[in-house]
Amino acid sequence: MKTTLTDRAIKAAKPAERAFDLHDSVVPGLLLEVRPSGIKRLALLKRFPGSKNPTRRLVGQYGAITLEQARATARRWLELVQAGIDPATEIERNRVAEARKQRHTFGHVVERYIAIEVIGPDPQHPRHRGHRKIRNALDVLVALFGNRPVTDFEDDPEALMAPLELIGRVGTDRAFLELGIRKKLLHSGRAEKGAPEQARALFTFLRMVFNFAVEHGGFGLARSPISHIRRARRLGATVRREHTLTDEELAALMIAVSRLSPPHCHVYRLLALCGLRLGEVARARWGEIGDELWTIPKERMKGRNGAARAHVVPLTRALKSIFDSVPRGTGGDFVFSANGGHAPIVAGAAQLKATLDGEMLHALRQRAKARGEDAEKVTLRPWRTHDLRRVVKSGMARLGVSDDVSEMILAHKRLGLQGIYDTYDRLPERRAALDLWADHVAGLIAPRAANVARIRRRK
Repeated sequence: MKTTLTDRAIKAAKPAERAFDLHDSVVPGLLLEVRPSGIKRLALLKRFPGSKNPTRRLVGQYGAITLEQARATARRWLELVQAGIDPATEIERNRVAEARKQRHTFGHVVERYIAIEVIGPDPQHPRHRGHRKIRNALDVLVALFGNRPVTDFEDDPEALMAPLELIGRVGTDRAFLELGIRKKLLHSGRAEKGAPEQARALFTFLRMVFNFAVEHGGFGLARSPISHIRRARRLGATVRREHTLTDEELAALMIAVSRLSPPHCHVYRLLALCGLRLGEVARARWGEIGDELWTIPKERMKGRNGAARAHVVPLTRALKSIFDSVPRGTGGDFVFSANGGHAPIVAGAAQLKATLDGEMLHALRQRAKARGEDAEKVTLRPWRTHDLRRVVKSGMARLGVSDDVSEMILAHKRLGLQGIYDTYDRLPERRAALDLWADHVAGLIAPRAANVARIRRRK
């Protein structure tokens, strides 16, 4: 019996002792099968390719799919039959494609990227010195896009850019709240503040992951969905930092560092005196410390694609005194540790930096008061730990240290012909420069009142 199937007619169809069919007059071959149990199923009755007789193929159970969805599926199947294709073949192909998409989610690609590009074949010696920071950044991206197949973004780059732009405007914490990733703020007391630098960094990692997926193949991507997007135009240009500490601020830093608990006080004192990076210092091992030299292995030095090299630091009087004041633990080889050397401390934490800033401000105000100035007007300009490298470099330049020597102290790679042909390590010059810098820093700490004049001796 043919009829124009409607939702009302389907619901009104009462089950009988034997199953019966209601044929749709809108889509040829589509029928409603009403079973004695009351189950109502929509099916397509047709002679499919490879079969001599008409057979029925289940489209779906009514309720699980709508009548319109069943008609749309039936029409697609009829088109395939007209082209000589069995819909079952197409269904299986789609199923396999969908399964492949699910295996190639963004989260899965990130896992492969970390394993191959970040960690490498030897987990004990990761390929990237900053693998922990890379993981942290990639965790944010996985939280944003992890469950979606990477192919979903190929024609929809805005699905990637919109969350990054939101992070740039309001910060990660509030962006996660607005996007439904979190139900409440992790730091509810903080004022809303954008994070444009983090957004730009996330874009860089996003580009690296998609380039990896395209280059390695097997993920279904023919091109990176953000290859045509200019980071500076969408997320703003990178702000070049030029901030450095004044001599007065450096003196306050050294006073504040002495008030930190060990071993953090030792770490920050080293950073101010030798100009190395935080990770290079904080993860120092006793096995690297010799009588006259501190050799930092290449695995902890900055450099891409195997370009990192071991860095040698001359152990001056000031540096030796710092290492001598650190008790050696019995649980492991790490110098700066909170558990006997078993693991390094977590340096650079926001809470520690806030404590250091507070102590610096207190020291600045005490020194201003000693000079007879209004201590309440003294403020501390925002600064970063990495700024200490600029402080050391600029300070040594004022003291007359050559660029070649100061660049080698900071472990910067020499470029051009000089980097190829000049292999002299300049260890004596570096030792002298580090001694000169340590004496300069020590001389900054003792304040001199502004109303005290020097008395000249008569000859």
